[in-house]
Amino acid sequence: MQVIPAVLSIDKFEVYGWLKQIRDSRKFERVQIDFIDGEYANNTTIRPAEVDLLPFLPLMFDAHLMVTENNVLMWAKTAEKVGFDRIIPQVESISSPGEYQGLAVDIHSPAEVILPYLDKLEAVILMAVEPGFSGQKFDTGVIEKAKYLQRLRKYDNYRFRICVDGGVQKEHLPLLAEAGVDEVTVGVKRIQDWY
Repeated sequence: MQVIPAVLSIDKFEVYGWLKQIRDSRKFERVQIDFIDGEYANNTTIRPAEVDLLPFLPLMFDAHLMVTENNVLMWAKTAEKVGFDRIIPQVESISSPGEYQGLAVDIHSPAEVILPYLDKLEAVILMAVEPGFSGQKFDTGVIEKAKYLQRLRKYDNYRFRICVDGGVQKEHLPLLAEAGVDEVTVGVKRIQDWY
């Protein structure tokens, strides 16, 4: 299972500090940066336009967009322009989910909301916490969602990766792996205790 450090901050220099630590550790291939517009969730972070990813290559980057439809298209285009290779908005916040190769599913939404798009998806993020804030407790209900998507993937030969985001502790990894989860995102502050 791939562990992906997740960075959530309103401070650009804090983000760069975390990215430097992650790059220099050589323990990870990919980083997720959470972008929140203050409308979809009650928090605000840096915006994709504030990020320069070049100093942190060869890391690969996910942009998890927890933003409203008013912002998602502009933020997604900017994220692509600055070098994010996977751009993953919340399915609940967009009217054209089929235009994206990755989608995130809110903790309160059933996994079925992404059924029409599975053949096009490279990644599905299942939220195990309320969107917007780090440090929340893991909701075990996400395991059943992961099992459901794993069954669909197995029987219909889909290629998407299943990622669980939020509250993941080391002790959850065996359960998530058994449920078919390929990736977990873990806040950079928590992940330091793992290694």
